[in-house]
Parts: sequence; structure tokens; C-alpha cells
Amino acid sequence: MNAAVRIMDWSKYTLEEWLKQYGAYIQTCRMKSGNEPDNLRINQIYWLIVENNKGVATRKDQLICKISDFEADCIRKLIVDFQNSTTVCASAKRAVMLFIEKNVRGLTDRKMEDEFKLGRNVLKSMVFCGQYYLAGHDKRLRID
Repeated sequence: MNAAVRIMDWSKYTLEEWLKQYGAYIQTCRMKSGNEPDNLRINQIYWLIVENNKGVATRKDQLICKISDFEADCIRKLIVDFQNSTTVCASAKRAVMLFIEKNVRGLTDRKMEDEFKLGRNVLKSMVFCGQYYLAGHDKRLRID
């Protein structure tokens, strides 16, 4: 019995793009699940929205999910493994988590200031450091 081994192609997107795609994937999963209005376990509201949006031009700030379940699971594992790592100091973890939050949730600088109660310059430097730390921590990831 040969099991097919799937390998993640990390070169497909940059680190930021992977996290943004993961955020879009999470939003899509939230829309698909939730209160299922029929016995077939199909969320009719989600499918009506998909059908209505078929000819509508996408907005600049709108992100379309282009990753598979396998790729999303690999990104989730990357985030969880980093969070549970015992070899990374607390300040580096904090910087990386700010970088992840910004990209996965699509937060603006203003929203991050309000939520994390940090100054704009501190946030920008921590997000920048978090990006480079994560890319250096995992050599499969690339940044621009």
C-alpha cells in the first residue's frame, strides 16, 4: 500500500501572500459553515452569494482565496508550530504574531494601534522584524 505523499510548494507565494491567502481561506470557511439552513448541510446563503458575484469585477482590496485545503493546513501547522516552539524568545514570538495578525486578518495600522495599544512606529518595526524573523526561522519561506 503506497500512500501518496503531498509536498507543499512554498515558492508559489511570498510569506505575506501565503498569510493573506490563509486569511481569505478562513473567511471562506466561516461563510460556508455556521447555521446550515437545509438538511443537506449546504449553506444556501453562501452559494447564492457565489452565484450573484459571477460577473462582478473584483475590488482592489478584495482578496480571492486561491489555496487548497492542504495548503491552508500547512500554513496553519506553520503558525501553530511557531507558537509552540520553545526555542524562540517571547519578544520574537510577539513580533511574529503581530506580523501574522496583520496579514491574516488584514488589519490596517490604525486598527492595530487601537487593538494592541502600541504606537505606530513600534508596530511597524515589530511587524517588519516579525516578517524577517519568520522567514529566517523557516528557510522554505520567501519575502520580497
